Amino acid sequence: MTSELTTNLPQFAYRAQQVKEHEALVAAKKNIPMYSLMKAAAQSVFDLMLLKYANAEKIQIIAGGGNNGGDGYWVANYALQHDFDVTVYSVKSPTQLTGDAKSAYDDYVKLGGKVVNELDPDCDVYIDALLGIGFHGALTEKYVEVITQVNALNKPIIAVDLPSGLNASSGEVAVTCIRANYTVSFIALKQGLLTGNATEYVGELFFAGLGLAQSFIESVSPSVSLVDYELLKSQLPLRHNNAYKQQLGHVLLIGGDETMPGAIRIAAEACLRSGAGLVSVATHPENRAIIMQGRYELMVHGISDPEQLTTLIEKADVCVLGPGLGQSSWAENIWHKVINNAKRLVVDADGLNFLAKHAKTLSNAVLTPHTGEAGRLLQIPNAEIELNRFDSVSKLANKFNATVVLKGAGSLICQQEAIAINTSGSASMASAGMGDCLSGIIAALIAQGMTDFEAVQLAVNIHGRAAEIAEQEGKRGLLVTDLFPFIRKLVD
Repeated sequence: MTSELTTNLPQFAYRAQQVKEHEALVAAKKNIPMYSLMKAAAQSVFDLMLLKYANAEKIQIIAGGGNNGGDGYWVANYALQHDFDVTVYSVKSPTQLTGDAKSAYDDYVKLGGKVVNELDPDCDVYIDALLGIGFHGALTEKYVEVITQVNALNKPIIAVDLPSGLNASSGEVAVTCIRANYTVSFIALKQGLLTGNATEYVGELFFAGLGLAQSFIESVSPSVSLVDYELLKSQLPLRHNNAYKQQLGHVLLIGGDETMPGAIRIAAEACLRSGAGLVSVATHPENRAIIMQGRYELMVHGISDPEQLTTLIEKADVCVLGPGLGQSSWAENIWHKVINNAKRLVVDADGLNFLAKHAKTLSNAVLTPHTGEAGRLLQIPNAEIELNRFDSVSKLANKFNATVVLKGAGSLICQQEAIAINTSGSASMASAGMGDCLSGIIAALIAQGMTDFEAVQLAVNIHGRAAEIAEQEGKRGLLVTDLFPFIRKLVD
């Protein structure tokens, strides 16, 4: 049985409880003993260690008391068989082991393996096999101590299934958590590894299906999907040879209070670069000239009275409300006009802050909050958003009857009960104007005929992919405008 170790992740992910409840049943259907799966899982971890740390000589497995620890003992078995200097630091006494974990320990001892009761600071690689996907809640004092010590060594760490201290379902990170260089997830991808703070601890994520991945997907309904760029790109309507601009959507972007033209200009240009046929901007009269400067394809209107928006809104297929809008009385009056009259709507930035003050359900709307804006919309502290981003995005979608993207590492897109995770992008995107750019891309794709849910997924993925390409010139100092040439290629 092969481990199928790969960085090509499955298109679906699951809550930990789903995996715990079904993995043995799926294995039984395939006539694969659970102990064989333990050995195959360990083999995939060992294979990854050989691949990434070919010159390593001395390794230590940090083992807990459950089957995750059993996986660790089998990694140690393979290391012994390949003449590594290996020890297992057992945080729980081996006498407490049961079932397959006990069998793995027994096999290790038969091979002459050593079990120690302290961390060896002089190893080349450490294997984290402390806690499995059943972990939730708080760490015990002992586990906090061990995890802190391992992280402090600043040595390579490979996590077995997930970094210890991470909730595999919610993505919540405990008071401390193993900071892995690599993580190998088995059989079914766990959703908590893919979003928010969890991405800081997972490192590079590998997947090993152990011969069960496809059967698991066929047997168990996934909780979330992963954004599929190629599939979504195929849903973008073709541009025919005889197409003209009015057929390709008219987007109106509303924002840019006095002295704040940058955000709405970025959003508008991103909209143009994403293929919208016509792009109009409604902004404070003081900003009209500067927004148009150098980008004469934009139709820019100075708005001093909200009633001036009536005809513009009627002509637009999609409106973007919020970039640079501000919090003035001018901005608030503009917000009320647009929120009550737009046919289809993308709400960002201060548009979301006004929505937090004047909560209402919306139809045909996309909301694009980051953590802080999400906290205000749900009227809870920001930290609570990050405790379970899946629950948070679902609550937002239900509260406002909207399609919602909860931005951040591993952005989540939710419409009704469906949730998708985006895996493109990087830390280089921590730069001014990135959210404004995303709003422009979303609106352009909706204007060209995509559904809200499809458009948001594709837009978020393109946004991240463009950054990944642009950052090849350097991650620090990446500007949002550096993305524009690559956005254009990715929507083509």
